[in-house]
Amino acid sequence: MDPVTHTLVGVTMANAFFRKKVGPPAVPILAVASNLPDIDAAVVLSGDPASVLMRRTFGHSLLLVPIWSLLLALLFRRFYPRFRLAPLFGLVLLGAVVHLFFDLVNSFGVVLLWPLSDWRPEFGIIFIIDLALTGLLAAPLLFSLVPVLRPRLVSLSRIFVVLVALYVLFCGVDRMIAGRLLTAEAERLGIRPDFSYVFPEPLGPQRWHGVLREGDDYRVFLIRPLSGLIVKRDEVRTRTDDPRVAEARKIPLARRLEWFFKAPVWRVGDDSTKRGTTGSNSVEVSVYDLRFKSLVIDRGVPFIFRFRVDPEGKVEREK
Repeated sequence: MDPVTHTLVGVTMANAFFRKKVGPPAVPILAVASNLPDIDAAVVLSGDPASVLMRRTFGHSLLLVPIWSLLLALLFRRFYPRFRLAPLFGLVLLGAVVHLFFDLVNSFGVVLLWPLSDWRPEFGIIFIIDLALTGLLAAPLLFSLVPVLRPRLVSLSRIFVVLVALYVLFCGVDRMIAGRLLTAEAERLGIRPDFSYVFPEPLGPQRWHGVLREGDDYRVFLIRPLSGLIVKRDEVRTRTDDPRVAEARKIPLARRLEWFFKAPVWRVGDDSTKRGTTGSNSVEVSVYDLRFKSLVIDRGVPFIFRFRVDPEGKVEREK
C-alpha cells in the first residue's frame, strides 16, 4: 500500500482500539509504526532502477521487524517517558505487522524471511493504490469533522475497521472467482498453461487482468468477475528462444529480475544497432513484467530493464 493508506490504517486502529486505553499518544505512535517497514524504501535514494529488487526486504523481514520495532519504541520513550517499554514495543510491533499484512494483499510481494530466503509471497487481491480502501480508512476522520459526530470517533473507527475487513474479504473472493474464470478459459481454449495468474487492476476490484503462458506465448485477459465476463486483450511473446536473450539471462542482474518478475517478457531490438563500448555493433534486449502492465489505465510499463548484447555475447546494462 501507499504511505497515506498505511498511515490511515495506524490512525484508524489507534482511534478504534487504543485511544481510550492508551490515550491520545496512541495515534501518532501507530501512525508512525504503520510506516516502519518502509525503511527499506531508502534504497531508491541510490538512483539505481535495480534498487526496486530490494524493496520490501530488510524492512519487511519477520526476522528484523521486531528489532526495528524495539528501536522505534526506544525512540518513542524519549517523547513519552511515562510509557513502559513493553506496551510501547507491543504497540509499535502491532503497527509494523499490520503493515506487512496490507503489503501482502497487493501484487508486489514481501520477502518475509530476508536474508535467509528469497521467498516473496503475495496474495495479489488489491492494487497497490486502492482509493476505495483509502476512503474507508479516511471516513472516520472525515465524519468526525462534523461537530455532532466528533464524540463518536471511537465507534465510527470501529465500524470502518469492520468495513475494511469486509472489503478485503470481498476482494479475496472476487479474485478467486477471477481465477476460476481464467482456468475455465484455458480449458475452453484447449491449452495447458505453464503459468496462470490473476493480477489486480487499478480503480477497484471489479476488474482484473489474467495471464496465461504456454511456452513463450502469453495470453492476457481482462476479467470482470461480477458479470462473469472474460475477454482476451493481448497476445505477447517472450523471446527466450533468441540467443541474445539467452546471453542476457545469464548475468546476475537478469537472474534477479526473473526472480522478482511474475510474468517476465523478454524483447529484442528492432534490428537497429548501436555502437557498444567494445567498438562492435550491439543489439538492445529488454525485459518487463506483465504484472505491472495495466489494461485499465494507459500508464506505460514501469520497471523496464534494458541491456546491450554484442555479437560476441558480451552483455552491458543500459542506464
